[in-house]
Formats: sequence, C-alpha cells, structure tokens
Amino acid sequence: MKALLIVLWTLAAGIVLFLIVRNRITRMTQDLAARGTSETGGPPDESGPPKTPPDPPPPP
Repeated sequence: MKALLIVLWTLAAGIVLFLIVRNRITRMTQDLAARGTSETGGPPDESGPPKTPPDPPPPP
C-alpha cells in the first residue's frame, strides 16, 4: 500500500511539473510572437511573391 502511494504521488508531481513547463513554454512563444509582430508593425504580407532586391546595373 505504501509503495502504491509513493507511485501515485510521484505520478501526480510529474503531471504538475509537466503542466507548469508547458504553460511557461506557451507563454514564452506567445510573447515572442507578440514582440515579433510589434517590431515589424504587423504580420508578414504573404499575398505576393517574395521581395527580392533589384538587379545591379550592368557594368559600363
């Protein structure tokens, strides 16, 4: 009986630690996403082709 209680408490502690870590990871990714959109002024525009720099002028 004592061994069963130890196993159950260990399992419960593992689940609680998992939930805490998962919550911190989700919060960090949300903060990073919010910081990324605030620095660029909004989400990236994916409606058109990717922007490339213009071709350099030909040599004389």
